[in-house]
Amino acid sequence: MEYVPSIKITDRAKLDDANVTEEDRIELADNLARAYLRQFCCNLFFSTDPHPGNLGVEMVPVSQLVGDGNGMVPNLDKVTNSRLSDPPAMMKPRLVMYDFGQAATLNRHQADGILEIIEAIVDTDVDRLPKTTAPVKSKPIGKKLRRKGFTFRDDDDNNNNDDDDAKLDEGNVTASATVTATTGGNDAKVMSYFSLPAEYAFVARAISQMDGVGKSLDPEFDFISSAAPYLVEVKGADLYIKDEILKVLRGWQSKWVKFQEETIPNWWNELTGKTEQHS
Repeated sequence: MEYVPSIKITDRAKLDDANVTEEDRIELADNLARAYLRQFCCNLFFSTDPHPGNLGVEMVPVSQLVGDGNGMVPNLDKVTNSRLSDPPAMMKPRLVMYDFGQAATLNRHQADGILEIIEAIVDTDVDRLPKTTAPVKSKPIGKKLRRKGFTFRDDDDNNNNDDDDAKLDEGNVTASATVTATTGGNDAKVMSYFSLPAEYAFVARAISQMDGVGKSLDPEFDFISSAAPYLVEVKGADLYIKDEILKVLRGWQSKWVKFQEETIPNWWNELTGKTEQHS
């Protein structure tokens, strides 16, 4: 067992004293989401209790870190015990996780389901979301994803606004209204429509606690937006590219079906209507 000294992740004064910049804090928040995405979908084992007491920031000499394309990871060939002895300018903050005493495991099917929900939210694809996920607050997620450089399949150069976000909101309002109309708005009756396995409850709890910690580092933090860039890392490049191609093809197929079923009949009705008027 190794003693790992760190600064409590929510101790802003000590983080300031350690020269942890705002950019560093945003990176730490993103790394927290990345770590949990990997725990959920790769390791199938995760800490269910990521409260501030179980998370710290370790100051590590830059010489002990190397880039992996997505961030900084330990360079095991150069790790020493000089963590806190280097000059502040040569130190880099790194996330520390303590106390995995309260943890949960997932099976492969559950992990794939979590990944599917995350991808559906990123893609603003209501049809792929299980009904039990409604309502999903999509607008802040869509806006932040765009700030991170993401675009949506229906975006064009002149219209990359909130239209895609509204798609999820429309679906959520419809789903919520359906349940409310069926049950008369009675909470007990509404909850009878939902069944949540214990493992998913632990996932939800971990994400809710993580959200508070992440916002202490980055006020605009949300798990989905921060985890989205690492989906390719979790799925693997080959599978990720294959799935993205299939999404595009399905999108084209959907538009072609709509063109055949709606656009062509409308054109025909307009044409025949004009012909009848002239005759």
